[in-house]
Amino acid sequence: MKLWLPIILLFFLVAGCISSEVPAGAPGQYELPGIDNTTIYYLNASTVKVVDSVTNETTIKYMLDDSSETNFRDPVAVNYSGENVSFNVTSEPIMGRSYIRFDFSSEFSGFVAFTQSDGLDFVRTTKENTSVRVVLPPGYTTGSRFLGIPTPEPDNVTTDAMGREVLIWEKPYPYQISVKYYQRNAPVLMYYFSIILIVCVVVISSYYYLSIRSLRKKRGTIENKINKKGTADKRK
Repeated sequence: MKLWLPIILLFFLVAGCISSEVPAGAPGQYELPGIDNTTIYYLNASTVKVVDSVTNETTIKYMLDDSSETNFRDPVAVNYSGENVSFNVTSEPIMGRSYIRFDFSSEFSGFVAFTQSDGLDFVRTTKENTSVRVVLPPGYTTGSRFLGIPTPEPDNVTTDAMGREVLIWEKPYPYQISVKYYQRNAPVLMYYFSIILIVCVVVISSYYYLSIRSLRKKRGTIENKINKKGTADKRK
């Protein structure tokens, strides 16, 4: 018994254990269907909706950037005909990282989708033989070297029917994709802010220079008066 106890504990540490199931979402929450052999990330400044292409899989795992399963919600799965497919989703910690696991009763081909919390700094790892698309929120952009650029550089940047910018990487593995995005008028606002800041610096510097010059002039006048008075006293 003493021999088996550490073996069992080691097994759980390496393989992980499965926690409670995650409630399913509704397909209407997502832009389905997706694109074959492509993972699409729809960003909206506070969350990201993921639509991933799946081919002949019974189990799929996604590593969560957040250590908590609360950063994963509303999973769905539809086949290529657009029909809902039943599945089971569980949280599975492996080697200190949190994973979400989709389990299907038979081989599944189609699209899975889910929602995660996120911010204006989007970062994700990539998978082999898979293209990636990042769809920015309406009114947002990226590419300013001052405010942030996507890395690696996208293979293509286009605009969809809703006016959203779409960044496309053709099989970017093994690189990690990073996108900093912001409102389209942000670079212009930063430009005007920089001009105002420069003007303020010039005004303050000029005021400082003129004040110092005036004080030096007054000091020189006072010193001249003192010197003249001292010379007059010596003559007496």
